[in-house]
Amino acid sequence: MLNSAGKSKMQLSGNFARLGCIVLVGCLLAGCRVGIIADSADDTRAWQGAWRMVSTTYDGEPQTADMEWIVDGDHYTIRLNGQSHEDPYTFTLDPRRKQIDVFHHETPPGTYGGSLKGIYEIKADSLTVCYDLTGQRYPESFDAKEGSRQVLYQFWRE
Repeated sequence: MLNSAGKSKMQLSGNFARLGCIVLVGCLLAGCRVGIIADSADDTRAWQGAWRMVSTTYDGEPQTADMEWIVDGDHYTIRLNGQSHEDPYTFTLDPRRKQIDVFHHETPPGTYGGSLKGIYEIKADSLTVCYDLTGQRYPESFDAKEGSRQVLYQFWRE
């Protein structure tokens, strides 16, 4: 049988154990959040520079163009046939889901442009982006089949 001093020591020991678990869980959660922030910065950093389009498909049809994306910080500009367009496309990346949200300009409902939702994959010197041109949803795959109203871009780093 324990006396009151023995019970107090056991309770104190149990409280320290619980406190230790709470601190450990908090540190783990904070570490996960730091990882997410680092992933976002890493992906954004990997996007930086000039990207030459090597292929594109829109709504099931292959498209051709001499196009580059010039990524600087949180936006990219488009160079089409050697001519730079001045309007930047501001973007944010979600590295966990590999999703991109882009804002170009205000557009009337039912037209393309404005806000776009997409998915991306970046590997070393290769960038693949698929946008839903309606801006209503994120594509579920890197596919721009007929009737999808999606565009699939594939780029190589310059």
